[in-house]
Amino acid sequence: MTKTAFRWSGIFLIVGASLQGVATVLLAMQPVMNQPLSPGISLIFLLAGIFLLLSLPAVYARQANRAGWSGLVGHGLLQTGILLWIVLAAPPLLYPSLNLIPGENGLFFSLGVALTMGFLLTGIVTIRAEVFPRRAGILLLAATGGFFFSFFIAEFLPPVTGQIGSATFAVLLALALAWLGRTLWLGTPGPTR
Repeated sequence: MTKTAFRWSGIFLIVGASLQGVATVLLAMQPVMNQPLSPGISLIFLLAGIFLLLSLPAVYARQANRAGWSGLVGHGLLQTGILLWIVLAAPPLLYPSLNLIPGENGLFFSLGVALTMGFLLTGIVTIRAEVFPRRAGILLLAATGGFFFSFFIAEFLPPVTGQIGSATFAVLLALALAWLGRTLWLGTPGPTR
């Protein structure tokens, strides 16, 4: 990849991270149990997913030589897991009159597992490869915990717990990905703390 491609990927990653953070915080501000997603939030999720899918290959490419097979597996799982946001966002945009309520199903669960494992492996590889700032990798690991809690555990707790968990996850993930994007954009080498 050329330097220009890395820089554009960095900008796209910052935009995607910001949109993802905004969409998730907006979603966390309203209890959405058994309610359809609004078209506005769905559009933000869709755009975030698109920007992230376009930009994350540059994160992998930048550290591929030092990431090894775990980096490739993590990247594949992360790219697959991001499809969760696109699958979640598409029906309210395609069929707004149906008021579809997102529910539990095998596809959502599988994509959620892929996203969790992708965050986890990408965070570990980011720390170990020392191409991107270690603290960005640590933030990505913290976001992994937040996503795991929000996606797999919070549904068994009072709704406010899930809302706080989702908002926390959104902020941590947005910060981690924006930091990686900034590093790509500026071309900063090495493990800047």
